[in-house]
Amino acid sequence: MNAILFAIASIPIAILLALLLKRFQIGESTTFIALLLLPLGVWGIASGAISEFSAGGVGLKFREAANAEVRTLPLTAIVEDFQMVEKGGLSAIESFTRTITPGKPIALTLQLGRPGYYVPSAIVSYLQALSSFDPELTLVVTDAAGKFAAAADGRAVLNFLTSQNNASEAEQRFREAIDFADASKLLQIPGFTNAAIAADATNADALTKMDETTRRTLVALDAEGKPTGIAKRDAIVTHLLVQLTSGSPR
Repeated sequence: MNAILFAIASIPIAILLALLLKRFQIGESTTFIALLLLPLGVWGIASGAISEFSAGGVGLKFREAANAEVRTLPLTAIVEDFQMVEKGGLSAIESFTRTITPGKPIALTLQLGRPGYYVPSAIVSYLQALSSFDPELTLVVTDAAGKFAAAADGRAVLNFLTSQNNASEAEQRFREAIDFADASKLLQIPGFTNAAIAADATNADALTKMDETTRRTLVALDAEGKPTGIAKRDAIVTHLLVQLTSGSPR
């Protein structure tokens, strides 16, 4: 199902590229046709169901593109460095927002095992303020050593904590989970996951992991298991489309 969604999401990109090429008379008509059929290529890459496809004489070997040529591109080449904002006092929100670069991914980071340090209402304020800069804000939770423990879409956490029906119950549950020494309780809260990806994984690996976990983003980890960036599905798919249309393995 996610493979189909990948293809649907790529349709506007394919149409835009094709129209630009047609408008400025760049390339041949076969290239134009191939671009229009690129959504099928994305589906093939994500699902692995198609090994080779040709349109108008332009051959796209989808499986090879995901597992061979594109494997030479480390995920770190398109993983976006994120602005890590460690939760401080409420008075720190304004100073944080002054230093944020618009358009760059933001991760609000919390640390497990600090009883009484995190107040759910303050977390809500942070999420609301930071999500105005990055609608796809990620909440990253680490252990005492700074190693990755869990992550969640900021909007999912915000919805959970501000639920009209059980806000107080949700806040209490979140407080107990974040105060705990490990992520076992936190992973029982909707939206949280311990799924992540190595920073040096391939694009195919990333898409496979996202498909398996039904997530649009994954935290990228260094060799020590510490967060280094955010891998976004849309960025990876766009990157693969560029490689296929350019015909370059790099």
